[in-house]
Amino acid sequence: LFRSLSCPGACFGFEAAMGVGSSEFNRSSQAQASWCLKHEGARTQWSNYVTARYGMGYSVTGVAASMALPRLLRKRMQDWRVESFSFHIGPDFISYGRDLWSISRETSSMFYGVDIKVGDHGSGWFYCKSTEWQLQLHKAVLEPLSQSVAAEPTPSAPDDRRFPGRAYYLGDEPPPAAIEANKRLQGAKKPERENAEARAGAGEPSVEAKQSTSGQEGASLPPTSEQDPPPLTHQLSLFLGNADGHVGLLCVPVPSNQVEAVAGIIANWSERLETPCFWAGRWWRSAEEFAQLREETVNLPDLLLLALEPEMAMSLTPDWTWEKYPRGYGEVAKASGEQPSDRGSGAPSSSSEAVSTGPPAA
Repeated sequence: LFRSLSCPGACFGFEAAMGVGSSEFNRSSQAQASWCLKHEGARTQWSNYVTARYGMGYSVTGVAASMALPRLLRKRMQDWRVESFSFHIGPDFISYGRDLWSISRETSSMFYGVDIKVGDHGSGWFYCKSTEWQLQLHKAVLEPLSQSVAAEPTPSAPDDRRFPGRAYYLGDEPPPAAIEANKRLQGAKKPERENAEARAGAGEPSVEAKQSTSGQEGASLPPTSEQDPPPLTHQLSLFLGNADGHVGLLCVPVPSNQVEAVAGIIANWSERLETPCFWAGRWWRSAEEFAQLREETVNLPDLLLLALEPEMAMSLTPDWTWEKYPRGYGEVAKASGEQPSDRGSGAPSSSSEAVSTGPPAA
């Protein structure tokens, strides 16, 4: 069920084994840039990002993109609590996924995600593992986020984006029926609260007095609020190719304190690892050309969603060549010296093949 047990070094410091095979890839020590987005409370950086991205619109299959939000925003997976989402980028890989803490075992943590390796790793695999995909990097682009995504929602400027089926969070205006129900409940409990306050005032010190006393004693108390995390200002977009030559798009948010490090990594990638893409009967090389590809392609598989929620990704952006990877039998995409003219049907000749979801022709 669970993909890998490891130590997410950016956020946690414990490596656990619970009868499931541990991942042999130590992403934390090899990463050149690492960050995590906390998933606590109703309004977080992660929820702001995914709501802006999936909160509106429809996919090529006619399914509302907002169908992905309940799964991306869930805070529990069976016996595990979703603490944060972590991202690690190294010389020739990118890892992303959930950081989980066990509810029944307080000291057990788990990284639940995918490691994508790019370039020629000299691997003897024929099929990728379900959590380790070897793909080809066509283009890496670091672009600024729009103000609506980068801005953090605050009580004075709440996030008013709506979508069908959106849940009501703390801070949102509740529906009228809920307001009336709360008024009736508060009216019924008012005498009980007055009696409880009278008893507390007679015998027990106030909460403020307890806090001041504990502070004078010098007790080591946990901080009431953590330092504000750096804002999300950029997005890293990776155009990746699988063994069948189909292109997928991976978009991850980048905080402001990691922009310089990520920019240096993708500059190194552009010199060593990027390979031109032959798609829809033409070559794609520059960032402007891939921006055009993203705008014009009807169905571009979402690799962030494919790793976190494979079934939902296939409902929104179906592609049978990508569906194999989270199931563990996707083929390794190795660098090849063959030209598109020599590959025959290996390179698609029209954009209509990009939305094909059936098996290949015999």
